[in-house]
Amino acid sequence: MKLTAFECSNCGANEMITGQDERLYCLYCGTSFGDVQRLCLECGHYNEAGARHCAQCSAPLIRDCPACGADNWVQAEHCVECGRNLDVIGNMARRLQQTTKERLAQRQTGMAALKEREELASQERMAVFLEMERERQDALARAAALQAQRDRQLLILIGVGLVAVVLVLVAAYLIGMAMRGG
Repeated sequence: MKLTAFECSNCGANEMITGQDERLYCLYCGTSFGDVQRLCLECGHYNEAGARHCAQCSAPLIRDCPACGADNWVQAEHCVECGRNLDVIGNMARRLQQTTKERLAQRQTGMAALKEREELASQERMAVFLEMERERQDALARAAALQAQRDRQLLILIGVGLVAVVLVLVAAYLIGMAMRGG
């Protein structure tokens, strides 16, 4: 690709080319200027690494792949991650050439796949919720069994206490009767 908005600091020429290594080179003296993706195609400003927009004119330097979301140079023809064609005009032209029936069939296929993925995700979520509910029910059953055991122990303790109180009262009554009668 030939660029003319950038001036070579070595020879003053204003025509640059991009090499196969994605670096910017002066067409006349061959001086390398770094990563072509840092060069703004609107104003020629060479930006900091990782910039998404030109620091001078705010033009976009990066665009996201519609398929995988990867960052790509604004002039890239294919995604660096998934290889998808990023030629917007070509994609639009192909879309216009498709018949309505073809587009509808593509959408139906896409919707069927989406529905299947959603169904699988729903089943996975339901399995997780059912497992959580089973664990909750098990915990409730364990807590109820523990409470029942504690209730039985308390009833036994109360029963033993009542028997002891009755025995003390009977013994006191008998002692009192023996002292009066005797």
